Amino acid sequence: MLMEEIKDWYPEAKICFVTEEKFLDGREKIADHLLIGPSHRRTKMWGMARSPFDKTFYMDADMNIIGPGIETVFDELGDNDVLFPQITPERMYMFNGGDFPGGEFKLCGACCLYNSSKPRVMQFMQYWFDLFVKQQAKEWWPTDEAGNWDTHNYPHENHVWDQFTLWWMTEKMPEWKDVKVSTFEKDYRWNYWALTDRTKEPLTDDVVVFHRSCQADREVYQPSSV
Repeated sequence: MLMEEIKDWYPEAKICFVTEEKFLDGREKIADHLLIGPSHRRTKMWGMARSPFDKTFYMDADMNIIGPGIETVFDELGDNDVLFPQITPERMYMFNGGDFPGGEFKLCGACCLYNSSKPRVMQFMQYWFDLFVKQQAKEWWPTDEAGNWDTHNYPHENHVWDQFTLWWMTEKMPEWKDVKVSTFEKDYRWNYWALTDRTKEPLTDDVVVFHRSCQADREVYQPSSV
């Protein structure tokens, strides 16, 4: 449905669909490119590292296009290598485990705009996936000075979140500092969560992408007509 909506609002859009072979049923034909990835809960990052485009806007599948402007998202990149929506202290109520003794999440991986023509950026995406695979398999975790897993500063419940992996790479790994990672200036336009407290961040007319947050969203929202 998301691919159909992108094409409705932006007929010239080129779409790469990342999935597993067991999910193919013919509806994937709307995509311009098809990537069959490994069976993993975060195959999306594997796919992000293999984008066929010069610039890529990754989107979670549980999103809707609810207004005009999706074709302008690429103008947001500027001289950055990667742009994410931001997680602020005020938004922490929407993120499980986002605030912990050793820090707090700052970047949300629900969508991501990046310069996929740069090999270094694609290396960043591949490393994100590879490290998360180890993290989820409990083969990697930050250690303390004694070399033991530091579950005090970094509670191990966070091993299920790729956003922790992303936080570690951007906050604790100087080897990735050459990749310019930043946040969208008006990120709510590209990732307006259904769980957002609208008394604090209203759903305005300039919102382009509405994020349904999987089963957490019980709201029936009617998108605008094209």
